[in-house]
Amino acid sequence: RLRGRRVVDLACGHGLVAYLMLLLEPRYESALAVDTMTPQSAATLAAALEARWPQLAGKVQRVQGSMHDVELRPDDVVVSVHACGQLTDRVLQMAVAAGASVAVLPCCHAHGSTEQGGLSGWLEPGLAIDVVRAERMRAAGYQVWTRTIPVEITPKNRLLFGWPAVGP
Repeated sequence: RLRGRRVVDLACGHGLVAYLMLLLEPRYESALAVDTMTPQSAATLAAALEARWPQLAGKVQRVQGSMHDVELRPDDVVVSVHACGQLTDRVLQMAVAAGASVAVLPCCHAHGSTEQGGLSGWLEPGLAIDVVRAERMRAAGYQVWTRTIPVEITPKNRLLFGWPAVGP
């Protein structure tokens, strides 16, 4: 569902998701993995992945710095996994501002400082926050798709996908 030329993994940690996206969708040409800190094992992980899948060699560029310095393009696919609290909101805002497709796996919901849309009386606060995120994307003209992954993988398991709607 997410079409684009470049994967941009924001708040990427080791950058594993950037590599996985390139493996899952060979049409992606490259990936940019951005985080304020680079884990010591990131280079080891990259070397192991590129040794096992040589087609990945040289396709992922790691950048240590602020995601706000990244210039996103409409043909990017922006991803972020476990971007804590309002960091997920910033990733979504950046993707929507660029008209890029986006996929996030939110976590660590900031209940006191993130918009819950008045839904916390019915919904658990983290779910209310994610519903508001999905509706914000829809209001910005995005097609929205939601899924969950098994809770055994992560208890923060809600996936939120969005891509610009085509046509009126």
